[in-house]
Amino acid sequence: MLGVRTLLLIRDTVRVSSTRTCRFLHSVSRSVPSVSVRMSSSESCRNYESAIDKLMSLQSVAATVQTSEKESKSQQFSIRNSNVAVTRIYLDRLGITTEDMDGLKVIHVAGTKGKGSTCALTESILRNCGYSTGFTSSPHLMEVRERIRLNGKVMSRELFSHYFHEMWDKFKQCDVPDTETAPPGSPEYIPPKLPSFLKYIVVMAYYVFIKEKVDVAIIEVGLGGTYDCTNVIEHPTLTAVTHLGFDHCSILGNTIEEIAGEKSGIMKEGVPVYTVSQHYKASYPVLEKHARDKATSVIKVPPLSHYPNPPTLTSETWSDNISLALQLAKRWLSCNVNQDKSIGCQLNGDGLTTETGKAVPFKIPETFLKGINTCQWPGRNHVIQREKVTYYLDGAHTPVSIGLCSRWFKSCTSDSRRKVLLVNTKGDRHLADFLDIIKKYITVDLLIFCPNIASNNVIVKDCEWPEDIKKGMIERARLNKEEWSKTGSGIPALFFSSVEEGVEHIEKTSESSNAETDVLITGSLHLIGSALQVLHPTFLEDGERGVLESGSLSGTQLVQGG
Repeated sequence: MLGVRTLLLIRDTVRVSSTRTCRFLHSVSRSVPSVSVRMSSSESCRNYESAIDKLMSLQSVAATVQTSEKESKSQQFSIRNSNVAVTRIYLDRLGITTEDMDGLKVIHVAGTKGKGSTCALTESILRNCGYSTGFTSSPHLMEVRERIRLNGKVMSRELFSHYFHEMWDKFKQCDVPDTETAPPGSPEYIPPKLPSFLKYIVVMAYYVFIKEKVDVAIIEVGLGGTYDCTNVIEHPTLTAVTHLGFDHCSILGNTIEEIAGEKSGIMKEGVPVYTVSQHYKASYPVLEKHARDKATSVIKVPPLSHYPNPPTLTSETWSDNISLALQLAKRWLSCNVNQDKSIGCQLNGDGLTTETGKAVPFKIPETFLKGINTCQWPGRNHVIQREKVTYYLDGAHTPVSIGLCSRWFKSCTSDSRRKVLLVNTKGDRHLADFLDIIKKYITVDLLIFCPNIASNNVIVKDCEWPEDIKKGMIERARLNKEEWSKTGSGIPALFFSSVEEGVEHIEKTSESSNAETDVLITGSLHLIGSALQVLHPTFLEDGERGVLESGSLSGTQLVQGG
């Protein structure tokens, strides 16, 4: 029986599926009346573009609900509290059973900072050991399909479209109301036919990983842990908690103890829990209590410098995440080594036992080192060179990560060059606090405030915001600039309604003044995605062709922006 990918390849050789080609053929058909060229409705409605249109329609509804000022705290809690149960219902509607979910060998990772890079590193190590991998993360930088990766590759548009529409059809066939008929969390509540944007992607990730029969699924928590949609997995192989800090406080709590409690929600009965050396020590008792309640223990990983042969890094940002990934990969292999696999490394007991809750460092096998050195995680320590201007992109968005990002930028740049900071924050993050941290390390010549909008014209449909959300982001960025101007800091500030406008200003002034310029873009991963759309619009395609260099976790490298 032919597999899905083979069928897709055959299909694409015998039909026109490119939107650009379709537009050309449509123009031909209009200019030559005797020629009628058209796609069947089934083809035109089931390509990647139509999948994104449908998905974005779910985001619009979700965004409206999420940002409604009329929602009380109790209503918000009811929605969050029902997240996992509702996600399970949508999996049921797709025919995914509990047994199917238990068949996945999952590494589930929560945390405030570093969970994405830890997942990316763990995936890369295990893939280099010969295992097929699935990896889901959020948010995406340019295209939604980035959120689901198979064997280190972003899902192709064709495969994404295939699975998306397969699920869409099954959801539409369910004999349930199209919309909610009762408040979430109430006994009468029945989830509508279609899940929200975020639930759709999480359910799709699990669905794809099961259908593709991956050896290991690495799952990054979206928000918190306890009530996150990804927490629908009941029997993961391993769980981990990366660095904890203050983010999404209006949802997760205003103290580190509350936040640690939320993150601990991914812990499962008897499943090992790994963590790093926490900046906020008050989180440890909370993590340990939750672990005891689940008949397990918290295992702290050693500093990377304690390993006999640590990889060489140009940034301190990744060291704890690399150590965590090494321990997760080795522990997973100890539970799941398939003797038929040629993993290219010898596994012994080192690193698998603990002493008073501490993991033991070990000599890192060559395959592990290759996994670290070849891991790509764009948008973090990401550098793009464009003539006289060098852009440094990092999605830091917590006080601790902003400090690390600032030190990285300082270590990469020269004091003789002009310094520009292009920044934005969202949610309950306090921009003034971030700027105070940045100023400790960097002397800024110009501050630019931009919303997380690439251009006033749509560049990538996957990153298009609903109009009301877009207006709110523009207004917040404008107000941030006004507030900063009142501080009397002496640092000039400008506001632009898009990243594209900000970049145009930077490059024009750099050219006219003949000044070599370093630009730090930070504060939000959504801002980084917008910047990549402007500075390196082909970065996804370059990554798929294996020519993407910057974003490597083992070191900072330069790429030319288009």
